[in-house]
Amino acid sequence: MFSSQPERLYRARVAELKTPVYRSFTVPDPALARQVLEDAEGFPKSDVLSATLGPLLGRSVFVTNGAEWGEARARIDPAFSGGRVREMAPQIEAAARTMCAGLSPGEVEVEAVTARATADVILRVLFSRPIEDAQAAEVYDAFRAYQRAQPLASPADLLRLPRWVPRRRRGAAAARRLRALVAGLIAARTGEEDDLTARLVKAGFEGERLLDQAVMFLLAGHETSASALSWALLCLALADEVQERAAVEALAAPEGFAGLRQMPFLRDVWREVLRLYPPVPMLPRRAARPAQLRDREVAAGAAVILSPWHSGRHERVWDAPHVFDPDRWSRDVPSEAWFPFSAGPRICPGAGFANTEGVLMLAALLRHWRVAPVEGRMPRPVAHLTVRAADGIWLRFSERS
Repeated sequence: MFSSQPERLYRARVAELKTPVYRSFTVPDPALARQVLEDAEGFPKSDVLSATLGPLLGRSVFVTNGAEWGEARARIDPAFSGGRVREMAPQIEAAARTMCAGLSPGEVEVEAVTARATADVILRVLFSRPIEDAQAAEVYDAFRAYQRAQPLASPADLLRLPRWVPRRRRGAAAARRLRALVAGLIAARTGEEDDLTARLVKAGFEGERLLDQAVMFLLAGHETSASALSWALLCLALADEVQERAAVEALAAPEGFAGLRQMPFLRDVWREVLRLYPPVPMLPRRAARPAQLRDREVAAGAAVILSPWHSGRHERVWDAPHVFDPDRWSRDVPSEAWFPFSAGPRICPGAGFANTEGVLMLAALLRHWRVAPVEGRMPRPVAHLTVRAADGIWLRFSERS
């Protein structure tokens, strides 16, 4: 998808695409993108999302709009507030230790490593099950099968063809299997667990509504974090001085949540990676009513695509936008142009958790390992469910003494 985008999008305010059956607007300009994101009623989530991910996510907050979304979101937000993220840190640390112990010196394909590690985190946080648990491992394997089967979007959905036009729903069977396995995990609970699912139950979710939200957190909490962590390791491998600064900081800080405040540079590394490689590169919306974006008239029903990828690299607002420079975050930055977790009313409820997870996982890796690029294997980013590498991200690992 990235290679099909014209280079001028890195400087554009709004770009319009017209075809005989389809009209869309891409909004790279950060100020305009924020205008759209703040107006959740005027620009609700696109129905392309529910058409593509609905078989897996059901009626979760990721795909719904309006009152249905608002009511569910109000129940979910307390699960991540009031120190809840601090309570999840031990699960992150446990998964990080398992990840580091499983690594060996030599060439490593890191996307496979981070996918398993972040799945371990979310399975512990959501279900109190480490990935070594047989049922949890089965869920992870089913999720990998779904990823391979599910395209980013059906061309028929993108072109808004009538519903009677057949779609190739390759991921439907994989989605049904994954939902059945997650339902099994929920059914096997004793009621004594103190985890995210328990908080969802306490918030009033049950039956299919509970399953929808649980599967959504499994998808969002695993896939996006794995993407960001993989690109972070690549950026550090390509910037040895930055990697060593971050490692010194991580080694001096205590492990766990208490060490976060003592790793400001590593937090800036994480923010810079999310600027360059936002896990979700495009945020599809639709105009619920006629609107105007600068001098463009937007008709009701038109697709409006926001792009954290282009906004985070926008050449009108960022200094050296395509350069990996964590130190920029200690200077003035156009923070309104940074929205890897979306923004406005529909900002990701787990953003704070994801940032904590990313920094703690990076710190754990840097305490034990050095990473370096592998000659001839520079990865090419592609857009699947998240930003991934076309042929994986290969790095050379060596033990840090």
